[in-house]
Amino acid sequence: MIMRRLFAIALGILIFALAGIGFLFGDLPREPPHSAPEEIALPAMREAEVLPIAPPLPATATSAAVSLPATPQTRERPTVPVSVPPASAPVIPTLPPAVLRPLRDLPVPAGTEAPVVAPPATSTPVSPGKPPLPPLSLDAIFAAVVKIECPSEDRRGKYVASGFVLPYQTPDGSAPVVTAAHFLMASGSDACAVIFPDKEQAPAHYFTGMIREDRAEIRRRHDEEGIDVAFIMLPALSDSPEARAVFLDAYPSVPYPICADPDMVGDALLHFGYPSNFLHQSYLSKTDGAAIAYADIKGIETLLNEDQTATYKSPIFSYVTDRRNLHPYMVSRVPTFYGDSGGLAFNAAKQCILGPHRGGTIGGGAGENVSVFPLLGWPAAQRLLP
Repeated sequence: MIMRRLFAIALGILIFALAGIGFLFGDLPREPPHSAPEEIALPAMREAEVLPIAPPLPATATSAAVSLPATPQTRERPTVPVSVPPASAPVIPTLPPAVLRPLRDLPVPAGTEAPVVAPPATSTPVSPGKPPLPPLSLDAIFAAVVKIECPSEDRRGKYVASGFVLPYQTPDGSAPVVTAAHFLMASGSDACAVIFPDKEQAPAHYFTGMIREDRAEIRRRHDEEGIDVAFIMLPALSDSPEARAVFLDAYPSVPYPICADPDMVGDALLHFGYPSNFLHQSYLSKTDGAAIAYADIKGIETLLNEDQTATYKSPIFSYVTDRRNLHPYMVSRVPTFYGDSGGLAFNAAKQCILGPHRGGTIGGGAGENVSVFPLLGWPAAQRLLP
């Protein structure tokens, strides 16, 4: 009897215990599948380390402040200014001013003005208050630039150079042809052939010109004073039936005045002559130049010729960019040849005659070439005009 009661009490306690356990654990949710990896990965992604991602900029974006949107569940970021160049305006690199260096052979003295960049030869600058100049008469200039042949001193050959006819006649009707003194002083005769080009620019009309000045005086002036200007005189048409038959009223001449305005540094120039590299073709050339400086004569030096068989005199130059006075010589950025000696150097910007070439080229810096020639407007040269 006692045993049955103890068994019933134990069974009741067991049932009561099992009911309590069911009450505590019966409502727990089951763990969803694959939840553990997400819970493990999330702690590693802190808000402070989540950076916003900007969308790609459109091709038409211009320079402006662009706000980058924040992605969800991240800390708000301040607006970041981003400068974006326009797509239609590419960046073009520019050369620094230091690249533009003066010629090594043309030092600019201290205190003078900076070198002036010459305008293109095709443009004609117009000074304020002055009417524009008419177009150049290139045909008239071509017709007046001549080829000259003088006999050598031993009479076994001839010297060849260039010249041009000035636009006036002397009182006796003769026409002056300007050329280089170093050419005429080596002539073996006072008589030289002056050859005019025809319409096809090939020398066709031969006439005899005369050196009226003592050739020894031409040499002295060249060797002692550095003046490389001389003249050949064409006979008056009334005294030359051959010339009158070709030209009727007058010899062709350069229809422009001699330059008198000293403000020419930077002007566009033209150069005409019969270069020696076209000796047998009688080719009349025109090349573009630019006035980059004046040259003063500071002395005379003795030099050897190219094959070192003879000596000759040449001025020692000093270069300036003064625009207030006409100087003995001008420097042009142009290559010339020895057959060009005596040819025409012409100011295209002011449309006036500068002077005769000396021929030959001075090598400059950065592959540049320059030529130096005398100015007819320089007072010492102007006094020699016939």
